[in-house]
Amino acid sequence: MVQLKIAFLDDEAAYLEQLRAYVVRKKELFFQISTFTSAEVFFERLSETEFDAVVMTERFFERLKGMEFGARKILLCEKTRSAAVAELPFVVKHQPAEKLLCGISAMFWREESGRQGELPGKTSEMIGIYSPAHHESQALFAATMAQILGESQKVLYVNLTDDAGFCEMECAEESEDLGDLIYGMQQREHDFAAGLHRVRKTCRNFDYILPVANPEHLPEITKPLWEQLFLALKNRSNYDVVILDIGIIFPGFAEMIPLFGSFYCLGKEGAANRRRTEAFFTYLGKAGAHIAAHVNRLLLSEQTALSGEGNFLESGLYGGMGDFIRGCLYGGSEFG
Repeated sequence: MVQLKIAFLDDEAAYLEQLRAYVVRKKELFFQISTFTSAEVFFERLSETEFDAVVMTERFFERLKGMEFGARKILLCEKTRSAAVAELPFVVKHQPAEKLLCGISAMFWREESGRQGELPGKTSEMIGIYSPAHHESQALFAATMAQILGESQKVLYVNLTDDAGFCEMECAEESEDLGDLIYGMQQREHDFAAGLHRVRKTCRNFDYILPVANPEHLPEITKPLWEQLFLALKNRSNYDVVILDIGIIFPGFAEMIPLFGSFYCLGKEGAANRRRTEAFFTYLGKAGAHIAAHVNRLLLSEQTALSGEGNFLESGLYGGMGDFIRGCLYGGSEFG
């Protein structure tokens, strides 16, 4: 897991304390930050800590001018920049902490993606979830899995359904969504890392991308674009785990199954639902017996799918769904 070590240098102690509190609550798996209001104290820390980046106001830039150390120097821009620092990389100080940190990490990911087309040192574990029976608890299953895996890993949850109910999560808000990311991928010289960081949001201990606002757009996505999206999420997202909550059979669906480390087909009780599931596996089998064999069948009983007390996320984590995932999946051989 890549955890960026960042030093923040600013005279405003209250600002630094709020930023530190946000990281501890929301982003501790992603960042380790140290804050300084004194250049002298920062100098002392340099002898024992190796930072990936040093983010500082212009006053601290003047103090550190000419000083050599391995960390990337980033300006913490308050209002305007003087000519002396006009060419330096910068982030705006007074903006939501999530956007500020996303801007910093995107600088590192852009640099990584520009190294002669090389892939990062690791790829993400892809987990796919689909229900041919249109199980009403599919989103609950996926979001609960994201929370459980997010306890120890960096997790991105991508909603590829037309279920607007996902937006009713306690932490979801109107923002750019998956459609904006896919639209950007069709533009020349698109930077996937920057686009991903722009649309992703954080909820509890995992990141997520909102589903497309207009469900009519999903069937319009071409096979090459689906392939491009999946490969970018696997090779360029820099997450430990990417969970894809899939709602439709799109062009090239079966061919992309081998990209997933795990793929779950959620079944539902009832004769009609069993027929839908069998038809789905017949479709997969036509693409190859190895593809059908890669998909795990899971029958979610009504008892498992029952929501516990509390909101959407808590009902999954502390209810029957959470017990099922911990006991049957997370505690078994699927995830080690």
